[in-house]
Amino acid sequence: MAKNEVSETIVSAGMRIDGDLKSNGSIRIDGIVSGKVTTSQDLTVGTGAQIDADVLALNATIAGIIKGNVTIKNSLNILETGKILGNISCASLSIREGGFFNGNCLMREARPENKQESKDLRN
Repeated sequence: MAKNEVSETIVSAGMRIDGDLKSNGSIRIDGIVSGKVTTSQDLTVGTGAQIDADVLALNATIAGIIKGNVTIKNSLNILETGKILGNISCASLSIREGGFFNGNCLMREARPENKQESKDLRN
């Protein structure tokens, strides 16, 4: 594996983790995690999956259940089978018909990457 290549962590169906899960790469969860889930990349929660704790990620697609607060730097997508029981903080949110969310939502405005770009937009 090359130094710049970041692997994906997979929690397969039928697997249970009791404790925090941290990764620098993307995470896919199809099992059960009872502990905080943190990644600097993308999080995918499959249809039969459940997370019983807080979540922190760059982007997330939720088809399973999260019982905890969800903090996403960019976009959060709750699919038809997805459920979030907790507060959400993100820059972009989409909830498909059938998706469920119960909690408070804080939307953050997306910020330009470059400070010079920000100055140019104001003029």
